[in-house]
Amino acid sequence: MSTDFLAPGRLWLLLVVLALGGAYVAVLRWRTTTQIRFTRIDLLDSVAPRRPAWRRHVVAGLQLLGLALAVVAIARPVERTTERTETDGRILVLFDVSLSMMAADVEPDRFTAAQEAARDFVDEVDDNVEVGLISFAGIVNVEVPPTLDRDRLFSGIDRLELAEATAIGDALSTASRLLVSAADGSAGDGASDPDDDRPPGVIVLLTDGETTVGRPTMEGAEEAAVNGIPVYAISFGTPFGAILDPGGSGQLIPVPIRHDEMVRVAELTGGLAFEAATGDELAAAYDDIRESLGETLGDEIEIITEQTWRWALAAFGLLALAWGLSLWWLRGMV
Repeated sequence: MSTDFLAPGRLWLLLVVLALGGAYVAVLRWRTTTQIRFTRIDLLDSVAPRRPAWRRHVVAGLQLLGLALAVVAIARPVERTTERTETDGRILVLFDVSLSMMAADVEPDRFTAAQEAARDFVDEVDDNVEVGLISFAGIVNVEVPPTLDRDRLFSGIDRLELAEATAIGDALSTASRLLVSAADGSAGDGASDPDDDRPPGVIVLLTDGETTVGRPTMEGAEEAAVNGIPVYAISFGTPFGAILDPGGSGQLIPVPIRHDEMVRVAELTGGLAFEAATGDELAAAYDDIRESLGETLGDEIEIITEQTWRWALAAFGLLALAWGLSLWWLRGMV
């Protein structure tokens, strides 16, 4: 928890309070000098009223302190705390950005169709479910960690770019570790039931090919299975897809989908496999995915609590006390 101000520029008014305090001290010194110049000390008590001594300093001090608290109040002090929202699960979307996704056997091409399907899928996900985005070609990148911010996800999908090679096994392994780590963090905050056998999240795998680099696909699937994470594998494309040789030879290179391997991944992890899925099919698949989601902790949010009323009330109390004491202690005194 931290404390700061919504209008800190108003704190300069404390200088006015400080100036009033200085003026009060200056007046006291001036009155002392004037009294010393009165040569007939024996007549001083008879001509001067009874002086309030220390009591007037107490009243003045309370007034200055009250003014200082009023200045703090108009600067609008706030307390800032953070807490995590409670969500109904996590989903990691694994997006294949290998060059084979250029194939146009799915209109307008696999990559564009997969982007649209991913957007449609995110639209279907309940608002209180976290969704993250991981892209993979030869390397794996966490584009967007699990979040409730849908605009951030859409921006991440739009920024995806194609690259060489395909590392499905590494992507599954990375996603599994990320979900397990996130679930452990939630349990540490006391929001997860340690006896709950629900998975730390689910994986939606959007791909068209097979692993060409890194660990084998099934090895990554086994890691997901060990952690109880179901994988919903979406194969984009047809057996007849082809792309131009990236090396510039002008030849067409066949890039058929490997749906059979996606079926094995889904069966091993307890998920489902879909072939040549569209956005509508992904939306339908979400009904099955929803059943696999467990309660997790979501985004960390900031809570701002304005404390103006507390400081204003304290200032009012001090000024009222000073007024009351002045009526009682300083009545009839100059």
